[in-house]
Amino acid sequence: MFETDLVGLSGPRHSQNMLIPRLITRRPKRNTHRPDGALRGLRKSWLVGCLLSSLYPSAAWASVMALPVHGTNLKQGEQDAIGQLVVSAYQSARGDHVLWPSQTEAALEQTGSPSEAAKKLGASEYLHLSAVRLAERIVITATLYDRDGRLMHSAKMTASSLDDVEHAAERLAKALVQRTTTKKTRELETVTRTEGKRPNRTWIEQVTGFKTAFTYPLGYGSKIAPMLSIGFNGRFESTNSFLEFGAGFTIPPGGDTYDRSYGGAYGELGANWYLGSASTSPYVGAGVLPRLASSTITNLAPYAQAGMMFFRESSSRLYADLRVAQNVLPVGFSQTPPYDAETGVYPAEEHEKLYPTEFSFSLGVGF
Repeated sequence: MFETDLVGLSGPRHSQNMLIPRLITRRPKRNTHRPDGALRGLRKSWLVGCLLSSLYPSAAWASVMALPVHGTNLKQGEQDAIGQLVVSAYQSARGDHVLWPSQTEAALEQTGSPSEAAKKLGASEYLHLSAVRLAERIVITATLYDRDGRLMHSAKMTASSLDDVEHAAERLAKALVQRTTTKKTRELETVTRTEGKRPNRTWIEQVTGFKTAFTYPLGYGSKIAPMLSIGFNGRFESTNSFLEFGAGFTIPPGGDTYDRSYGGAYGELGANWYLGSASTSPYVGAGVLPRLASSTITNLAPYAQAGMMFFRESSSRLYADLRVAQNVLPVGFSQTPPYDAETGVYPAEEHEKLYPTEFSFSLGVGF
């Protein structure tokens, strides 16, 4: 602002006073008064908006809200720790902001429904967590719903302790995001202590004993001596089946009654299935007999059998079975013709190979 004043001058060179105009510059005064009521109201509105936005974020900030953990046999601090680990892992795996349980409690109390709370907060999905402490482990289940309450995906993990929850939380989060199982999200660094323990297995009863058998071989035009066998026999038995293994010797009869005979050491390996669950139960099975027998040394005979197991409820067993075995490798026979006195020459040794079918009846006892 500019103002003009009239200033009088006097002095020896001036015989009379003169009025000379002078330009005086004055600065405007600073406005130092406080803001008016409108400005103060604007500031209050801004602060209230920031507070409400922190309590009720908009859908642009978060698309998933997490509910408080529903815990059983857990203290409140333990529930909060589990919820924090799972929600943090899910937020990282999803790459999106997630409303924490502390941010959703107020809306949940007001609406009384997770679905309505999600709609109020602008979330399209909500995460439900449950944790149950058992005697030696904690079972955590994470379930994802859409805002209308429809199930989207669910996953479950078992932690041996609270220290194990960190790895379980990472696996659960990835399983929810990828819509898969926690087994497929397992990595070297996220194996839980529960998974590192030896798993439980069903009980298998071991029955060991001895078995003896009478075998009649069918030579298809060649008469072959019957055999007796005795050996060790073992069975791993479950409710509906058992595995059988054994080893022993097959012994042909002595004398010259039969022109052909063979015997030797044998092994036994097979599987059998029960046809009932009573104390006395029939069974059928199949297996293979590797053997060292006859002049060809090696021999192999697959077999099929049917039998009966007695006293299944007892620790001592008695069993009997009928078996049919077919040699798939030849059984060799060597014969030396008698000395020819007329010529004075020893005839050459004769060799013969046969594939006999064997019919056996066996009795065994196990303990």
